[in-house]
Amino acid sequence: MKKKLSLGIAISALFLYLAFKSVDFDQMIITLQHAKYWWLVPGLMFMFLSLIIRAYRWKLFMNPIKVVPIKKLFSAMMIGYMANNVFPLRLGEFMRAFAIGRSANISKASSFATILVERIIDVLSLLVIFGVTVLFHDFPDNIERAGFIIFIGAVTLIVFIILLLQKTRQTMRFVWWLSSPLPHKIKKTIYSIMRSFLRGFEVLRNSDHYGTILVQSILLWLLYAGMVYVTFFVFDLEPAGASIMIASLVLLVMVSIGIMIPASPGFVGTYHYFCVQGLALFGINANDASGFAIILHLSNYIPMTLAGLIYFWKENLHFKDALAVKESPAAAEAIEQELEELQSQHH
Repeated sequence: MKKKLSLGIAISALFLYLAFKSVDFDQMIITLQHAKYWWLVPGLMFMFLSLIIRAYRWKLFMNPIKVVPIKKLFSAMMIGYMANNVFPLRLGEFMRAFAIGRSANISKASSFATILVERIIDVLSLLVIFGVTVLFHDFPDNIERAGFIIFIGAVTLIVFIILLLQKTRQTMRFVWWLSSPLPHKIKKTIYSIMRSFLRGFEVLRNSDHYGTILVQSILLWLLYAGMVYVTFFVFDLEPAGASIMIASLVLLVMVSIGIMIPASPGFVGTYHYFCVQGLALFGINANDASGFAIILHLSNYIPMTLAGLIYFWKENLHFKDALAVKESPAAAEAIEQELEELQSQHH
């Protein structure tokens, strides 16, 4: 644990250095002093609206397992976000599964399965948005080609997941036939991966809300982009060669990719570096970009952490409980076993 924590802090320190190495701090402070912070109010509204929509979407994931009140889902979700912001080791998903498992009397494994599905869908919808963004902005040719390929790949994968859930046997047979030129050992590996993938998505097998989930997922990212959008007005910045909305979407994609890198709690460093680099694509200088990154990060970090701490206190939870679940050697096995049981119930 200490090694992982030390590595995360070192990664954050490196990216903080890279993000701010070219910054004139006196100029950055002047930028922060003259910012129009009232523009953050609609940004905070976008954020909390996105959280409410995310809770309703999580309810759709959870319904095949158990009908859980939105209030409990929202509470567990905020606790998870707070845990990622405060605790080391990216404990948020485990703390979230632990919280909803205890408050709604659901196994931690089933809860974690729904969170895993949510994360995969988030990535897919983000890739779709990135692909669409490339169509509306004049990027370098290599980025445009990559964006087009990513967009087609993401849409194809979404269709494949739906077919795998609705037409499981036919889809599995088709993949087996498609991989027929490959060596038998590789085919078996592909088949095994698909079965594991399918087990993770069992929570959606009985859902008839695919369209709703897709719309909600896209809307979530657009609301996140709205938070970025208003931050441009906080600093009176105009992106070069693109509309503020397109720049906001590009910046959102870059920051989302950046925070996937393991770092210290709260994505310190990685968030700032990728935000500054994203703004540089639109001609924003390092002093303005660094102030932008700090405020955008804090406007997410502070309210979500405070709300999560309140729910954490109300639920009387403890950091050591979720850590014990994550570090337990039997945790992964328990999740795998429960997903197997979920699958067997539907066949």
